[in-house]
Amino acid sequence: MSDFQPSEFDRHESWRRWKMDELAKPVQRSDEPESPAAIHRRKVAAAQKAAEEARQREEQARKAEYQKVRQQAEQEGYQAGFKRGQQEGHAQGLEAGQQEAKQALEQQINQTLAPLAHLAKQFDDALARLDESLADDLVELALLTGRQLAGEALEANPEEILRLVRQLLHTEPPLVGQQRLWLNPEDHALVSQHLADKLSAANWKLQPDDQLARGGCRVTSDQGELDATFESRWQAINSHRRQRHHKLSKDKNAAEISSDDRRE
Repeated sequence: MSDFQPSEFDRHESWRRWKMDELAKPVQRSDEPESPAAIHRRKVAAAQKAAEEARQREEQARKAEYQKVRQQAEQEGYQAGFKRGQQEGHAQGLEAGQQEAKQALEQQINQTLAPLAHLAKQFDDALARLDESLADDLVELALLTGRQLAGEALEANPEEILRLVRQLLHTEPPLVGQQRLWLNPEDHALVSQHLADKLSAANWKLQPDDQLARGGCRVTSDQGELDATFESRWQAINSHRRQRHHKLSKDKNAAEISSDDRRE
């Protein structure tokens, strides 16, 4: 056996060391087709690899999302805590600041509206004066219209002078002595026709006066005179109207002063 020479064996056939698993895994030549079992194993391995890679990607995505949500929650919590701290820390100062701002705004509004209030007062006074002026004008117009209508009524009803003379005959106290009744000539004729007896009984004497307008008369005596002319009666109406207007204006001014004092 010691005479065996490996070099001689090598010259006849290639030689390699034997391994135990060589019998279980026969060598497959590259030119032989892949068996169905091998194809199946290869597909299973590829599927397992793809599933593992997908699982790893999902795990990474889940970790990234978790990290993102955590950071967002921490940021929101920080902001909420910061805001709550500000609100709690400055609540008293904020209330005081709001009160000061409110007072400053009210003061500014009052300062801004003060000139407007003065202008409004002047405007109201001007309107009041205008109302008074218009009222006076309307009253004057009404009186003038009434005077014209009264004159027209006397012309249409000249017997009105008879009523006036009857009133004068019953004046209290009666005039003493010789009385003279002065009338417009046209009224003189009318009164003489209807009241001559009564005038004579009262010791009144009729006297014509062409200076008197129709509808009026005068009575004179030793004691004085009664003026019942149309002009004098009209002046009495105007005088009464002015006195009444003056009293109303005085009462109104007193009421306004009292109202201003109460507001102050």
